Amino acid sequence: MGETEDLVRASGRAFAVISADLSTPGPVERIVSEASARGQVDILVNNAGIIRRAYVLDFSEADWDDVMNVNLISVFFLTQVFVRKMLAHEGGGKVINIASLLSFQSGIRIPSYTASKAGWRD
Repeated sequence: MGETEDLVRASGRAFAVISADLSTPGPVERIVSEASARGQVDILVNNAGIIRRAYVLDFSEADWDDVMNVNLISVFFLTQVFVRKMLAHEGGGKVINIASLLSFQSGIRIPSYTASKAGWRD
């Protein structure tokens, strides 16, 4: 992970990277289980994201679904599983969702991306 990993480890905290294909919510249970097997998980950083580019009139349903599945649906269900685990341990924790400035703007060639990133706003 580079700089982030170095900073976390320098602070004396554990750092783990767990990779998964988030094109479906299928791996979310495994992700949380694998992380929890290494110790108590205090922080979830949702940084998953993909983008598809096409003009609005040419945008396909498949491209729309691909972006929504990764940027919004899988991330939501990963957060849900993480929070359930966090509440079971009564230790508290944090969820950090990485969004995009494009959630406040429109993009003529990235409609699904802007919609998915706007899904994080309160």
